[in-house]
Amino acid sequence: MSESKESTLRQISEDRALASGMIFPHRHRQQTPEFHVSIMDCWRSADPLVSIQAFREGAKTTLSEEFLLLEALFANFRYLLIFGETYTKACQRIEAMKYELSTNMKIYTLFGKQKGTTWSENKIVLPNGVCIEAHGWEEEIRGYKYLQYRPDRAYLDDIENKTLVKDSETVQAQWAKLHTELIPAMDTELGKVRMTGTPLADDCMMVRAHNSENWTSGKFPICEGDIDSPDAVAAWHGRYPMEWIRNKRDQLASEGMLKQFNQEYMLIPAGAAGKPFTEDMLVFADVGPTMYSPKVAIIDPARTVDVKKSDQTGHVVVSRIGTKIYVWESNGQFLQPDAIVSLAFDASERYDDCDVTIEKNSLDEWLLQPIRAKMLDTGSMLTVKPVNAPQDRDKDQFIMGLQPFFIAGDVVFVGGRARHKTLVSQLLNFPSGKKDVLNALAYTPRVFSGTPIYGDFSVSNIVDRYVMPRTAVLLLAANSTGTETCAVLCALDGQYLTVLADFVSPLMPSECVPDMAKLIRAVYPGKQVTAWVPADVFDQIGRNPLVGALKAANIRANRAEHSVMSRSSLSPMLRTELRGRRLLQVDSNARHTMQALASGYNFQTKPGGERSAEPERGPARTLAESLECLTTALDKQDNAPKPQMNAFNASGIAYYSALPKRNF
Repeated sequence: MSESKESTLRQISEDRALASGMIFPHRHRQQTPEFHVSIMDCWRSADPLVSIQAFREGAKTTLSEEFLLLEALFANFRYLLIFGETYTKACQRIEAMKYELSTNMKIYTLFGKQKGTTWSENKIVLPNGVCIEAHGWEEEIRGYKYLQYRPDRAYLDDIENKTLVKDSETVQAQWAKLHTELIPAMDTELGKVRMTGTPLADDCMMVRAHNSENWTSGKFPICEGDIDSPDAVAAWHGRYPMEWIRNKRDQLASEGMLKQFNQEYMLIPAGAAGKPFTEDMLVFADVGPTMYSPKVAIIDPARTVDVKKSDQTGHVVVSRIGTKIYVWESNGQFLQPDAIVSLAFDASERYDDCDVTIEKNSLDEWLLQPIRAKMLDTGSMLTVKPVNAPQDRDKDQFIMGLQPFFIAGDVVFVGGRARHKTLVSQLLNFPSGKKDVLNALAYTPRVFSGTPIYGDFSVSNIVDRYVMPRTAVLLLAANSTGTETCAVLCALDGQYLTVLADFVSPLMPSECVPDMAKLIRAVYPGKQVTAWVPADVFDQIGRNPLVGALKAANIRANRAEHSVMSRSSLSPMLRTELRGRRLLQVDSNARHTMQALASGYNFQTKPGGERSAEPERGPARTLAESLECLTTALDKQDNAPKPQMNAFNASGIAYYSALPKRNF
């Protein structure tokens, strides 16, 4: 052997990372990163049990093959067992080694021809007597022997799969197989076991080896530090720079596979226990239910719009029918305050002037002032309902409150998966990744926690394109508070009362009543309109300008009943059916009235579970109370004592006469 060749062999024997780059340059297209040197050091360690975790595509298998080939060529072991997940995968390692031994001229130059007497699918024997044998992990591990040698090396290459990590009992069986079958089968003094892979679950062999005091472990994620931090350092910058890592993370996260990214690239194990929302819990519907169900837009605003560091403004539009929660719209965006206000108004307009619920922590002047300004500028009413952010739990625990609904299949995504891509991805990624849209959805149980006063309001009480008969009388039930003016236009036809239209405005009565009057007269020209105002408001003419505004618009105002005395008075009319028609019906154009009767007019549920003493304040209550007071006043008129007849006409029909001394 020449002195130069001997020097080269000595040099690559002492530095296996250098040897890997010199002997196998065609397998190293990028500059060797530092963590590859660390992996080689783990392989060469004197410790008998070593586990190596490296990110997907981190070349851990390539380095393992190269190290074992060098060990075999230097005869550092006698008998190597390679275990793969299956027999076929284990033989692939043998095939790669055979290819290098047959075609690599540097191996031929330094070590000579390597094809020995045994050169089969799963076993090779080199001229120096070293034996390399491949087996599947599913095989029974007993009685391995080559000549007089027991195995002194064992390489376990990604032997775990989803089936083997499905539960702790299965993992324990594999862990026991390793320690009670493989390790005892090896040479007692020289035996070394090397295991490479990625953690597939919270409890798996790679995690157990990493946590065991008996194992030496190397762990090499794709980067160090927070991915979004400018201080994050890529493990293999030449091949996977931080920009590639962030793009890969965002790509998988958008598809609901952030868990898989963390598992395969960041080496963060996440099994079923860490994934409360799974694919089989998701229910999709191309179209929503045909029955009427009032919707609510829920917005969780973000105060900043730093794309890298800030949360998004998440919003959903939901409705409830029975135990089912229907999600009509969902998204998460980086929005400025004016865009958040526009989002609230646009969502309400798209979904029948629905209520808007916003996290109360964000309902300070930062949002309230521009919302009030836009309502006054446009004259449109936006019903904003605040909800308190949870104080007794963190965001993850709050979101976990949705899990029972998903397990029961009670959350339905209307419009299919593509319409809710962001929300679905956040669900499947949870508890990792962004949670803004998911957090907005988590408020749904609170939004629908109230008890509707008119739970018997149903589709039977809704009529489309009602045509008012000429004999019907127009009645306007009007009501006003310090924050809104509401009115309900009704047609009274005998015993039947039909709501034709409704009006909800944030303006004072003097500003909005004239517009209401013009609209009514334009649609029903020549029809006499009589207004009824709750006694609470009618008796406070000096403090509430509603009656004065009605008189100014040439609409006669009558005193109706007190709101407290009229509460729940609509129930008999909603339930009673006469000649196939309910006594109280609402035209489908009167969206505010339908929403109020369906769920908006309700008793809120207190944190302790008890019902509040009064209905929740807001336009729904103001509107419903005006209708209640009207119907109660009409009932009183119908039930008032009637004067007795005291005279007869020429045809013998009794009538009431004002003349004296005609009693009978």
